[in-house]
Amino acid sequence: MQPQPASPVPQHAPPPKSGPNWLKIVGIGCGVLVLLAALCGAGMFFFCKSVTASKDDAQAFLGELRAGDTAAAYARMDPGYRARHDLASFQQGVATLPALSSNVDATFTSFNVNNGLHDLRGTLTTPTGPVPIRMTLVSGGSGYVITGLEVGGRPLPP
Repeated sequence: MQPQPASPVPQHAPPPKSGPNWLKIVGIGCGVLVLLAALCGAGMFFFCKSVTASKDDAQAFLGELRAGDTAAAYARMDPGYRARHDLASFQQGVATLPALSSNVDATFTSFNVNNGLHDLRGTLTTPTGPVPIRMTLVSGGSGYVITGLEVGGRPLPP
């Protein structure tokens, strides 16, 4: 009988590397940064959308006055204002600010939102030249309602 060769010595796997897995750490870190950036982007989107919505309602109000539809513009006023003023007194107030009905365009260049109150400032373009305008709006039902209006430094008569 011939001697059997010695059985091969089992090869052991190299011991696992100790220390952090940098690829995994970098991947998780990048994922967290992407998530934070997405949340910030969504917040900015909704903030800008909110300001744009109030600006759109302000433009619609001015467009209705430009078209002579004071009843529709009156409906965009704050319910508290409408409770104190009827349509006829609103029309008289608008008549004291001729730039409202003679405007051909409005450009809002300053937006400030504080506790839900949107303060828009800009310029009305009229046939006699530019006139400064300031409007304050709050969310009201299906859109924004006008709580304050100042044209050429003069407020809409109370």
